[in-house]
Amino acid sequence: MRFRDRREAGERLALRLRPLRGDRAVVLGLSEGGLVVAAEIADVLGAPLDILLTSRIEAAGPPPVLLGAVGEGGLVVWDHGAIRRFDISADGLTRLADRARDGLARRVAVYRRDVAPVPIAGRTVVLADDGAATGTTAHTAIRVLRARQVRRIVLAVPVAPAPVLDRLAREVDQFVCLRPLPWLHAVRNSYRKFPAVADTDALELLHREPRLPTEVPR
Repeated sequence: MRFRDRREAGERLALRLRPLRGDRAVVLGLSEGGLVVAAEIADVLGAPLDILLTSRIEAAGPPPVLLGAVGEGGLVVWDHGAIRRFDISADGLTRLADRARDGLARRVAVYRRDVAPVPIAGRTVVLADDGAATGTTAHTAIRVLRARQVRRIVLAVPVAPAPVLDRLAREVDQFVCLRPLPWLHAVRNSYRKFPAVADTDALELLHREPRLPTEVPR
């Protein structure tokens, strides 16, 4: 079974997340495509919608090695185990972190020009994406959210491979996945329509007026 598009996937996830109504949750899209999924969930929960802006700190591969992440506001989260395993110098870490900050600054300039981030400390956060093929982006985002002292993290994705689910489920308070698969070559293969989501489209979702809680078809 494939999803028609990201909106349908978001509607189906929203059905599973209805118990969070009244929990003062915030729904965050993990990417531009994830924001389309997140918007459907936010509508059903009557929750604020935002995008989580992060940038991975990586050493060159192959494959690239995830060493940490930079979050909006300058927050840096390091994976000290990976740093020890790959014996990267302090100067090297500084260069890699600066590169990640530059990439994040470009995205922040686009998304935060007119849209302030929604406060999330002490709140339940629903972190939504259109799929998790490797889990690397979700892992990065989860570490940033923990450092920002959210109360509870609910990760919601339409599709992901079972090994990724097993790993990420240990990092969050709740994990909702509609289609666990033995393996997943590419997220787009789980959709009939999977167009690129432009910054302008993502910004339109962030600029819209908050909606009252809605129902979705069963």
